[in-house]
Amino acid sequence: MASDYDNQLIESVAVRRNRLLTALLYGGNPNERRWADTVKLFLFSVAVAALIAAVCVGYSFVTNLLEQNRAKQQQQQQQQQSTAAGPLIDGGSAAGAAGGSPVTKHTSVTEHTIIDHLSHETGAWQPWRMPTHG
Repeated sequence: MASDYDNQLIESVAVRRNRLLTALLYGGNPNERRWADTVKLFLFSVAVAALIAAVCVGYSFVTNLLEQNRAKQQQQQQQQQSTAAGPLIDGGSAAGAAGGSPVTKHTSVTEHTIIDHLSHETGAWQPWRMPTHG
């Protein structure tokens, strides 16, 4: 009989230690523990989703910015190539002198000045270059 009492005591002490350890690690109320775990998991999931969304938006912003810079550089290179060829003023052309069909572009000096003062992005007057009408 004494051994049954000893076994019961040892088993009850083990159960008590297990319950105390579980309460220490996870909290006292098992229902509250399940609710708190669910809320923590939900908040963690929301945080991860927000992080993934922020990374996607950042990636999109950077790629869009790089694409705009690339397009602007190509536009500037095209403008430099077109100005390096030289505008034909007053209809002069090498093809016309050689006897081929002349390609003439009639533009005046004032038209070039006006075009140079327009914004390249919007085509509007830049604020410090507004024409004055008097």
